[in-house]
Amino acid sequence: MQKRSFYFRKRTGFLSLLSMAIATLILLVPAGSSHFSDALAKESSVRFLILVSKKSVPYLKCERGVRELLIEQSIALSEIKSIYMNQKTTEGLKKDIEAFRPTVAVCIGTRAAFFLKEAKPGFPWVATFLIDKSIDALMMPGLLAVSMDVPIEKRLEMLCQIKNHVHAGLLEYKSPKSAPQKIQEGACKGQDAYYVVSPFFSSIETALQGLLKNQINSFLITPDPRIFNSQESVAYTLLWGLRNRIAVCGLSSGYVKNGALYSLEADIVALGRQACQLALDTLEGKTGGKTVIQHPKKLILSINLKTARRLGLKIPENVLKKAQLVIR
Repeated sequence: MQKRSFYFRKRTGFLSLLSMAIATLILLVPAGSSHFSDALAKESSVRFLILVSKKSVPYLKCERGVRELLIEQSIALSEIKSIYMNQKTTEGLKKDIEAFRPTVAVCIGTRAAFFLKEAKPGFPWVATFLIDKSIDALMMPGLLAVSMDVPIEKRLEMLCQIKNHVHAGLLEYKSPKSAPQKIQEGACKGQDAYYVVSPFFSSIETALQGLLKNQINSFLITPDPRIFNSQESVAYTLLWGLRNRIAVCGLSSGYVKNGALYSLEADIVALGRQACQLALDTLEGKTGGKTVIQHPKKLILSINLKTARRLGLKIPENVLKKAQLVIR
């Protein structure tokens, strides 16, 4: 009887100490420090699906960004699964997704986003690594997406930091021709800065020649595959810019390497992180079932100084310091 009493006292004493320890830990955690909902707080309760359109380098960089944030946010203990669409049949994809039973998903690429739209899953998902035109076509109630497009306003603002007297042109598919519009935001404010939109109907040659009538000195290539639908159309535009002493803004460092003056593009790894954060936010109820369309927050600037010299431009030092790639 004495042994049993001693064991009971010892056990209850241990439980008391354990309870005190847990209570102390709870008190040490500051209010509001938790970043996740109850579902996220439980280990292995979140089944995070990453649906990738194809297994190639740019898509894998975006996937890496998603996984990086999950690890940093202590979500690594949850189940994370990547499915690459180019390695599966449609039926195989459906079976794999159903078997995994996702809590939330990030879709990387247009194909992945449209696949989930058609599937109408019962879990929230975020689309990324797709352009604004694809998001417009994808649009549905409660859509969550992070576009890879850099808004025209940001590209024009960078142009105003690079050169004075900006008279920029851009093409829009079958758009009615617009009058020049003054740019009054950011670095362009107070400057002689205008842009004009010109319609594209048939050929890049005709459209660009039409823009010259507006006395432009800069041109922004836009991510519209109906206009820039081949390497030849891009190459023609870059040569046209050099021949007419027009500063061409490309979509990525590849354009700059081939003669564009500069480009401002999304950091792909950061794009994955941003999409992952939006997915975690919706699990916490922060999006409230509303449509949320974001643009990239972290951008990469590339500049071609050879092109700048041919155009008679001197790039300011403060701009060069911002550039991740400078071609000399």
